[in-house]
Amino acid sequence: MRNEVWITGVGIVSSIGIGVPAFWEAARSGRSGGRALSHPNLDLAELRTRIAAPVVGFEPAAWHVPPRESRVLDPVSQFALAAAHEAVLDAGFVIEPVNPRKGYHRLEGVASERMSVNIGTGIGGLATMVANVSGWLAHHRRTACKRYAVPMIIPNAPAAAVAIRFQAKGPCRAINGACASGSMAIGEGVREVARGEADVAVCGAADAILGDPELFGLMGFDLLKTMTRRNDEPTRASRPFDRDRDGYLLSEGAGVVVLERAAFARARGARPYARVAGYGATCDARSILQIDPEGVQVARAMQNALQDGDLDPSAVDHVAAHGIATVENDRVETRAVRTVFGSHAEQIAVSSIKSMTGHPVGAAGAMGTVAAALAIRDAVVPPTINLEHPDPECDLDYVPGVARRLEVRAALVNAFGFGGHNACLLLTSP
Repeated sequence: MRNEVWITGVGIVSSIGIGVPAFWEAARSGRSGGRALSHPNLDLAELRTRIAAPVVGFEPAAWHVPPRESRVLDPVSQFALAAAHEAVLDAGFVIEPVNPRKGYHRLEGVASERMSVNIGTGIGGLATMVANVSGWLAHHRRTACKRYAVPMIIPNAPAAAVAIRFQAKGPCRAINGACASGSMAIGEGVREVARGEADVAVCGAADAILGDPELFGLMGFDLLKTMTRRNDEPTRASRPFDRDRDGYLLSEGAGVVVLERAAFARARGARPYARVAGYGATCDARSILQIDPEGVQVARAMQNALQDGDLDPSAVDHVAAHGIATVENDRVETRAVRTVFGSHAEQIAVSSIKSMTGHPVGAAGAMGTVAAALAIRDAVVPPTINLEHPDPECDLDYVPGVARRLEVRAALVNAFGFGGHNACLLLTSP
């Protein structure tokens, strides 16, 4: 028998707000996290893009990452741990210390063996890698590198940090599907809970690209020529579906949800944000960088999520779009929505929070899922800001400029990544 899966807690670290209340208030208000970048030792003039949407003001200790842990955790793991801790508290769990010196805790009423963790990342511990490689190349001395550099860099570090914090001894996976990592991590967690392998799953993704000391992440994406070059107007630079869009605004952060077996959550009196009814994942198998212009596998991921949830397309009210503001991606996603929904596509509120948060790479789908869960709870769809001159080939209702009151019975969350990874989650009202 397949168990019903609920989202009972959400947590987030983003460029528009750290913590869910700050994030959601900014998203509903249409505020951008874009800003000009500077560096004390680097001349950024040769870069095409000198703007981004970094996480600002993150203090690890204030977000449940004490100094002892932050010294051996890259910012990507710190973001994941902060969002996970917020999500667990939001789900109403009592967190009991087991060995505070080592950072071990447990959730009251949850057997450790019945708790799983799936935390994805697109890049991993980039800041640690750049700092330590730079130190080694400059000095060729072991003292120029941190003792724990390698375990801080590895992509499974965020998942391991969350599992260690909460003593989760069920399945623990690090999912890497580029910009679809977060959606895939949540999707795999849904399957575990639905199959009865876990009662509780902490799932999501994180990336911390803009804090590396040499801005290598920004430079690397700059070389791909896929980012916006609106350097003089950072808050207006991310323009999904707009005729004048010229690429994505690079960002970072983390999104985490707590998934529970509905019967387990009901027994402890938890209140759900949404039910995760379906999950679909496909691959273009075409290019490491470019999306398939036909969008066949993008549409199939959406169709698979609907089929997995046994939901008619006409029941969907909202699509939380991938919407990264590149010319081809936005057009392909629009065509895929029309393929899947036919005439009903005209009735769907499609919006992209990346118009505000920028593109947080591996965390994109997880942040989109948090936003969709909040949209269902509050009957509010966040806007797509900066959509001033619609692209004729992007002809859907993208909720331009201002948030909209709307009862969301069902929402699809899209995420697509380098390598042709496509993932889609179906959320329904509980």
